[in-house]
Amino acid sequence: MTVLDMDALTSRQRDTLSRIACGLDTGNHPAPLKVLAEKGLIVGHRQQLPGVPPVEVVRWEVPLDVHIQWAAWCAAQPDEENE
Repeated sequence: MTVLDMDALTSRQRDTLSRIACGLDTGNHPAPLKVLAEKGLIVGHRQQLPGVPPVEVVRWEVPLDVHIQWAAWCAAQPDEENE
């Protein structure tokens, strides 16, 4: 099991992880993707898109154990409306 330490991530890495956890796996900068993948916090899957010529892209996802830890971290954050 990969242990998620959100405090050990930069704000850009946290934002990228959050985007991917929410299903927004496109448009992210390669640098945080590389770090998150090296830490095992995201996993890339190659997908071939139809077209002429066909295009291969990497789709990113958060493994389930990391996603559960991320969701718990999100739930523990102060509510912005009450600040």
